[in-house]
Amino acid sequence: MCVPGAAVCLDREQRQHLEKVLRLRPGDAFTVTDGAGREAAARLEDGGRFSHGPWSEPGREPPVRVVLFGAVTKGDRFEWVIEKAVELGVLAIVPVRTARCVVGPPPPAKLDRWRKIAEAAMLQCGGCRLPEVRSAIDLIDLPTPCPGVLPIVLHEAPDGEPRSLPSSVAPETEVWVLSGPEGGFAPDEVECLVRAGWRLTWLGPRRLRADTAPLVALACLLHRAWDAEPGA
Repeated sequence: MCVPGAAVCLDREQRQHLEKVLRLRPGDAFTVTDGAGREAAARLEDGGRFSHGPWSEPGREPPVRVVLFGAVTKGDRFEWVIEKAVELGVLAIVPVRTARCVVGPPPPAKLDRWRKIAEAAMLQCGGCRLPEVRSAIDLIDLPTPCPGVLPIVLHEAPDGEPRSLPSSVAPETEVWVLSGPEGGFAPDEVECLVRAGWRLTWLGPRRLRADTAPLVALACLLHRAWDAEPGA
């Protein structure tokens, strides 16, 4: 834990970003975060060090906790999903392997890259809570929804009456959003998800790409959660 007023050393990447990208010089002010919801005013010092004032909670984190379980997509599209999901305010991102995924499990180097993308996105958007990018799991190993969790699976053609996203989300709710790969979920996967308690959710008649659908759902859910805040 950093002590307010004490000098702290920047690591190499942090120092390069402040001095080479932002072009800060000793004596210049900037903002630091602890990655757990707090930030503080800081001042750059000589030798790649900085000191900061007391921590505060700026209130820029969403009032609901959203975990994105995203099927891994090909190319760099999943990186784009991570970046935008972090900007929107997710709590965590879990890469998921499904029957129709066209790429294999991400190697450790890929996970490290995804975590750096998440950190950069958090800093760029003024966030103070660093989302987890967890290790990849197979769909069969998804956690079972527990009481107090709203489990949503995005599905283009649910059987029976389509269910839309909830019109409101109460503060402090934990929401799980599961999105599929380019080819969608296999029928037996959908059956298993429904039996496990996941709620099939339809985003409308237009066919959305695998990297578009989760961001549409996250934007709607988090916007409605902000609206539900007292005084919003």
